[in-house]
Amino acid sequence: MNFSIRNGRLLFIACFISSLFDVLHGIEYFGVSVGEFSGTDVEGEVFLVNSTHLQILDFKTNNPSLPPVPFVFISASEEKSKPEIYKYHTSRNTEWIEKLVSLGKEQHKTHTRLIVKMTGSAAQWKQFAVVDVNGRVIGSVDLNQKPPQPFCCFESEPDMGLFGEYGIISDPIEVIDSRTLRISRFSYKASQTPDGYFFAGAGKDIDTKTGKKAVIVGKDSSVNNCPMLKDITDETMIVRLDPSQTIYDIEWISVFCYKYSHDFGHLDIGLVENEEQVPPYIPDVRTSEPSAIQKC
Repeated sequence: MNFSIRNGRLLFIACFISSLFDVLHGIEYFGVSVGEFSGTDVEGEVFLVNSTHLQILDFKTNNPSLPPVPFVFISASEEKSKPEIYKYHTSRNTEWIEKLVSLGKEQHKTHTRLIVKMTGSAAQWKQFAVVDVNGRVIGSVDLNQKPPQPFCCFESEPDMGLFGEYGIISDPIEVIDSRTLRISRFSYKASQTPDGYFFAGAGKDIDTKTGKKAVIVGKDSSVNNCPMLKDITDETMIVRLDPSQTIYDIEWISVFCYKYSHDFGHLDIGLVENEEQVPPYIPDVRTSEPSAIQKC
């Protein structure tokens, strides 16, 4: 086989796999943008995650003279504080963040996604900066935007959440972050149904083609959703959307029988990103990739 043709095919396959990965994980939401670093030697866009954390997308610098943690928060009175930093990891099956003691030189030269934990809250800091070993600012952004907040709720009265067959009822649903919902006082006679899942999607029809199974945090893994088979009474359920979805992509959440593609009961929900900005989803802190093995 011609070498250039073979290389071309390999490149096509790599691009296809990368595109498929992007589709599976959807268009991500990063929070409230406060802009890109102003310095010529620094790249990266900074987002407010919430009142205590930032996110840096595609951080990169060619400056060789950086301290182990090259970031500081600066107040209006020029007080400075060094943050904690975490590296964001993504695999085919899951996501996690890893705490870093220092940002290695190899990570300076690649487009790295970082989570930054500040001292105190965003309200007390005027600027977020990248500094060299001498403390000189080589790039910065102003912290002049309001941090995103959880959204409560899609209804205001008790028992105005999910409602449907087999005793399904809940209080109003709260949005904790872009992929996580809190469903309080949830009840469901699951033992009387073939299977039952939290299921979210968009469109006028609710069936296996228009939605995705959601994960019950503390019960399911990111790659194995287990059906609800035991009766549930007045429990608080923390539900996480599929990685391909955010709260801005869905129009309803259902308690759904996947075996027979039947909606037991649903609530119309959804937010507009420019009107209600919630915190972006940030995964748990771990030292290595979580195990994907789990039995129902």
